[in-house]
Amino acid sequence: MPFIDINSNAVVRHTARLERMHRSALPIAVRGSLNSAAFDVKKDTMPMEAKVFIHRAPTFFKATSKVNPAKGFDIRTMQSMVGFLPQSGSPKEKGGATEDLQQQEHSGTIGHRAFIPLKQARAGGSWNRRVTNKNRMSAINDKIVDSKNSAGRTKAAKFFSSAKHAGKGGLVIGNKTNGKGNKLLLRINSITRSGGRTIVNSTPLYSVKGKRAVKIKQTKFMEKASLLSAAKVEKYYIIEAQKQIAKLP
Repeated sequence: MPFIDINSNAVVRHTARLERMHRSALPIAVRGSLNSAAFDVKKDTMPMEAKVFIHRAPTFFKATSKVNPAKGFDIRTMQSMVGFLPQSGSPKEKGGATEDLQQQEHSGTIGHRAFIPLKQARAGGSWNRRVTNKNRMSAINDKIVDSKNSAGRTKAAKFFSSAKHAGKGGLVIGNKTNGKGNKLLLRINSITRSGGRTIVNSTPLYSVKGKRAVKIKQTKFMEKASLLSAAKVEKYYIIEAQKQIAKLP
């Protein structure tokens, strides 16, 4: 968070008066204004700037953002901080959702992206919705059959063998790759025979590529939010100073 200048033209009169009061008046006013700015980031400007993201989990930013308020009476070291902390036990944190915000802020590369969910894995088949519980990696990871490990002379034979082994509702990583080297994790809907041919009906759930990393463009959403709240610091300081002055007999 940017600092507060208690000697700026807008607040100097309040500062002078607080300094003539009891010795805790000025530190309390400074502390209150810093904390007001930090909470303004959490409750107002950060949610506004976070609109650059698709909100698949509407409460994510509110639940993971935390304020470490300013404490004590030494205005030289006093500071308040606002940022994000992982949610213990949250399914999204197994994918590093909160830690990834650093790359979202400054740009960078996000690892651990071997499996990227497709819209078919999401509620209502929509890119804007969350992955359904039954399709989360935590729910299916130990049920996946990788067709590359199956017996068979051809890729087709390996896939059919894997699909039969997984059965209806099972999960198979196919062995076809696109131009980017991605495979598909498929849910097997049915396996039928027609005219001497085996027909596997399936739904793609994830794009799969080992050791994949995704490059992220910077958004600077927290920097923008902090600057918007910082512009209110003097106003908060005047409010806090007036609270202290109002306590005078």
